Amino acid sequence: MNKYLPREFWTRLAKDFGESDLTGFAPVLHPGTPRWFNEVIDRLQRRTWSQILNYCSLPQGARVLDVGCGTGRWVRRLEERGLSVVGIDQSSEMLSLARKRGTLSPMVSGEVQNLPFRDESFECVSAVTVIQHIPPQEQIRALSEMVRVLRPGGYLFLIELIRGHGLHVFSRLPDDWIRLASTLGVSLVSWRGHEYFLFDRCFVYSVQKLRALAGYPVSEDSSPHSGPAGGDHELPDLARRVYWMLRGIAVALSVCAEPLFEKVCPGKLATHGVFLFRKEQTLD
Repeated sequence: MNKYLPREFWTRLAKDFGESDLTGFAPVLHPGTPRWFNEVIDRLQRRTWSQILNYCSLPQGARVLDVGCGTGRWVRRLEERGLSVVGIDQSSEMLSLARKRGTLSPMVSGEVQNLPFRDESFECVSAVTVIQHIPPQEQIRALSEMVRVLRPGGYLFLIELIRGHGLHVFSRLPDDWIRLASTLGVSLVSWRGHEYFLFDRCFVYSVQKLRALAGYPVSEDSSPHSGPAGGDHELPDLARRVYWMLRGIAVALSVCAEPLFEKVCPGKLATHGVFLFRKEQTLD
């Protein structure tokens, strides 16, 4: 089993998938899946992301740090809102892809565990499915750095995995994410589940069980939509086409049902949690 080295892992994804996908989604979402699948996931994330940003009501020109900016999709969208954005990513290859896709804001190469910014530099710090890829023993350091560069009264915004695990995925239960961040000087404003995708999850689970019954190897990675091929590991070409045709139906049903699941299902049933924290005001 290969050891997970974050910088090398993301650099390899940037090289393997960056040039073939003009959207920039493949290296940072689900590499090896059809383009439409990543577009669906991005649409769901963007809807939730927009709702949280609207709640924050950041003024024009407010300074925002996007942690793990990857190919720059959130940086560009923050630019469109008239915010003063800085992106940071540990992979210089990812940043190169972001620039090729028209990202104009400053972006620097560095790790979230050692942010190269002064204390209290930003009104908002965001990370979308980033901290979940940092080994557990380093996650508290990463969050501590994000809080350090956040101004009092500013917002910390996270979308992170709350179920599943893998070689490069380290989820936490919602209460654990909240507890971890709350020890660092921020208070929870709200949290909710994101990406229930129950029909799709049932379909992938069923395929994995059928593969196991047929004697085929099944990945130990249990994170949602995990792996470089989205659950269709080593399938023949025809079988892969059938797999994605059927999975497309499951995804379409999941998308249609998502608003209902968001209303009636507990947040803990979702695959991700959406967390908004606010840094405590200092007393003079």
